Amino acid sequence: MNSSVKRKDRHYEIRLPFRQDNISLPNNRKVVEQRALSLARRFQKDEAFRKDYNGFMSDVLSKGHAKRVPEEEIPRKDGKLWYIPHHGVYHKRKKTIRVVFDCTSSFQGTSLNSELLQGPDLTNTLLGVLLRFRQEPVAVMGDIEGMFHQVKVPKQDVDFLRFLWWSDGDTNQPLAEYRMTVHLFGAVSSPSCANFALKQTADDNEGKCTTEVLNTIRHNFYVDDCLKSVPNESQAICLVKELKSVCATGGFKLTKWISNSRAVLASVPAEERAKEVKDLDLER
Repeated sequence: MNSSVKRKDRHYEIRLPFRQDNISLPNNRKVVEQRALSLARRFQKDEAFRKDYNGFMSDVLSKGHAKRVPEEEIPRKDGKLWYIPHHGVYHKRKKTIRVVFDCTSSFQGTSLNSELLQGPDLTNTLLGVLLRFRQEPVAVMGDIEGMFHQVKVPKQDVDFLRFLWWSDGDTNQPLAEYRMTVHLFGAVSSPSCANFALKQTADDNEGKCTTEVLNTIRHNFYVDDCLKSVPNESQAICLVKELKSVCATGGFKLTKWISNSRAVLASVPAEERAKEVKDLDLER
């Protein structure tokens, strides 16, 4: 990660950390194609599922997190290619769908996850984050939107992240080839790569912002959740503003803010507040 990290288009780009440099994988397209056809059959039986799934995939494509593979780049016979099957999982509480890319799916005894290094555990301990969160009276919490998807994968590795999908989600169309351009939710290496990029954001802003902001990025995040407490409201308002600005330099958007202070919440645009407090009357 140290040797491959680059900042490109306001996001960090990190290579997939393979166990070996000159990797060569078998072509598993046929197996993944069968999984896609099975998914199409489920779409025919469950219209709500089809609609939710299409909505998620359309969002991924519209944000540039995945792109269709150009026709001239589809054929590859050098082993630098892997297809990932995907399936939908509903959040039990929110009832929203997440399309999960199955990086554990194996073919001829190998899978993408078996070829990737997990990387160092760069996640702060939950106990440490919670204890620091309870130190001061004014609390703020925020969330990084789609954290893994904010870290790019360089062009030389994107064909290991191919998947099959239909143009415009229309299953009457032939399956087309797409590839992710970002680190995946489901890849064993993604948590380490995403945390590395977040901490790199702090390192690259050394001397450009307050030490408190840098320390917050380094010590007050539990994966994509920021939990921080400060002595007073004015300090909290400044911290939130500066945190958003610094994290944005690394491509990380901090949103879903919540606080035990009305003044702090009032300083955050309504669309960036947590769903639970968006409709709160801050004047009362």
